Amino acid sequence: MAVIWLVALILGSAFAIAAGQGAKWKVLNAVIILGCMGLGLGLGYSLSLGRGNFGFVRGEGVQFAMMFGIVGAMACVARNTWSSKE
Repeated sequence: MAVIWLVALILGSAFAIAAGQGAKWKVLNAVIILGCMGLGLGLGYSLSLGRGNFGFVRGEGVQFAMMFGIVGAMACVARNTWSSKE
């Protein structure tokens, strides 16, 4: 499953960055995607630190980072297509 997420993250990020209009939006898309990945990494790491059943699954930071990065990339793609219609 992690391979599918990695492929979706790479392809989605590449498409989101390439579809940006101008260098400013390409860099902004990359920053948004990296920010979402950082948020997912922090959230996944903090969730694995709990006690009892709360911290039952260890090492979920990378998986959360990929999932949040995919969401960030798709949001950038939606923003790119929405702004190109205007």
